Parts: sequence; C-alpha cells; structure tokens
Amino acid sequence: DRFIISSFERLEDVSLIIPPFGALVTLQYGLTAAPASQPRNIIFGQSVAGAIALAFTYIPNLYPWLRIALAPAVAISVTAKLGIIHPPAGAAAVVLASGNFDWIDYLLLLLLNVILLVPAIAINNISQKRQYPTYWGIPWSGSKSLFSQLKKNAK
Repeated sequence: DRFIISSFERLEDVSLIIPPFGALVTLQYGLTAAPASQPRNIIFGQSVAGAIALAFTYIPNLYPWLRIALAPAVAISVTAKLGIIHPPAGAAAVVLASGNFDWIDYLLLLLLNVILLVPAIAINNISQKRQYPTYWGIPWSGSKSLFSQLKKNAK
C-alpha cells in the first residue's frame, strides 16, 4: 500500500486512470449484460472518444474550458451514432481533452481497457448465474454459445 502511494507523488499522476477505470469496472462487474459494458463498446468506444478528445487539443486558440466541454459532447454523439456508446469513454474524453495528455497516454488507456477485460471475463464466468461478455459484438464471434457450452460442460 505504501509503495502505491509513494509511486504517485501527485494526484495528477493518476488522473488518467481514475475517472474512466472506476466507471469501467463498475460496468464490467455490476452491469455485465449492459451493451455499454461489452468488449466491442469498451474497445471501439474508448478508441473513438479518445481520438476525438485528443483531436480537440490541436485546435488553436480554443479555450481549455470549451475544449473540455466540447470533446466529450462530440465523442458521446459520435459513439452513440456508431452504436458503440461507452460511458467511461466520456470520462476519458474529458481527461484527454484537458491538454495534459498525449497519444502515448491514449494508447496506454486503450491497452489498460483491453487488459481489464481478462479478469472481468474470468471472474464473471465463475458463477453459473453470470456471463460476461454476453456478446463480443462481432458477427463471427459466437461468444455466447461458447461460454454457455463451457458452463454446461463444467456441470
């Protein structure tokens, strides 16, 4: 515990992680069947929202408060239109639009989203009453039947 606290001397060091990942794990463990918590929405929603937010940082003479307001508004609108809405991506858009982060931070954010899928899938599928993900969102995946079959074989 002491190592974690001493590793981050300032709150700004973890500001990229806290808002979007708190919301992400809430979705993954609390709302496992919700479309917003499925892997497709997590990966693509976060990708689109983050790219939009970082693009806003390149607009010259845009007030920071306006950039922080517009980036998530546009990101949420675009992800909703594309059918990949993901609420933590809105939080990430706010953070990335602040101008304190770059494309490397964005890639780290995406990588951590993918990594957090692994324990969520493992833990949520331990129980016979839960299944995560309920779908991958890609036509060729067939994840629902795969996980259902694994659970039936485990009985």
